[in-house]
Amino acid sequence: MKNIWQEENDYYKLELLTDEMVKKAEELLKIKLPNSYINILKQQNGGYIKFNAYPTNIPTSWAEDHVNVDYILGIGLGMDKGILQSEYLIQEWELPENVVLISGDGHSWIALDYRNKKAEPPVIFIDTDEEKIIDLAPNFEVFLNGLTEWD
Repeated sequence: MKNIWQEENDYYKLELLTDEMVKKAEELLKIKLPNSYINILKQQNGGYIKFNAYPTNIPTSWAEDHVNVDYILGIGLGMDKGILQSEYLIQEWELPENVVLISGDGHSWIALDYRNKKAEPPVIFIDTDEEKIIDLAPNFEVFLNGLTEWD
């Protein structure tokens, strides 16, 4: 598995991930997290990544042919850290229910979409400025492998 993490930037990086933290997050969120997501967080529990984009066929408020991905959220010990902030952010930004936010800034989000699946969810881009949702990848592993660097 490739290392996606920026080594010189600790922002969004959380404490070392444990199996207990994964289990607790899945219980609280009432979902099964993708194995590829858990495995990448075992390298580093969230943070800025070396790749900053994921290609799209649909223009967004961000760009004509890609979405921005600066970081991936990890799993924190408190409800105010990492993906456990999803419920609060969903209410704050009036986002769809049953998604787990893994990156974003309010104007746009990248999320695991559990609206129709409880395991191995697709990855979506939520564009709050244009009020649209774009399918990015059928699962997190495809998303991870599709990340690229954009100038």
